[in-house]
Amino acid sequence: MSVRYKNNNMHQEKKHSFNRKDVRKVYQKRIYYLFITIILVICLSQIFRGIFLNVAKYITLNKQLNKLEKLNIAAIDENNQLKEQLKNYTSLKGIEALARDNLKMVGKNEVLVVIKQ
Repeated sequence: MSVRYKNNNMHQEKKHSFNRKDVRKVYQKRIYYLFITIILVICLSQIFRGIFLNVAKYITLNKQLNKLEKLNIAAIDENNQLKEQLKNYTSLKGIEALARDNLKMVGKNEVLVVIKQ
């Protein structure tokens, strides 16, 4: 009988081993893990949001950069053309051609003939 009595005591001890303190500790751990999980999810969402915004900004800035590079090339070409025109118009022949074409001027012993259509 004594063996049986011992087994009953062990069974009763096991039953009572989950007292309120232990249950409270288990719930505290669960709440702690839930809190940590929520914080990690928030951090991960912020990381992915930041990555997405940076990629979108990179794409936008890259498009703007390509546009500006094309505009810069066009401006450089126009600047080179204007430099060539300036070289032509600073010479005596260039000035004479400008006066004849744009200002309808003529040289000595020349007659201006204008044909109207």
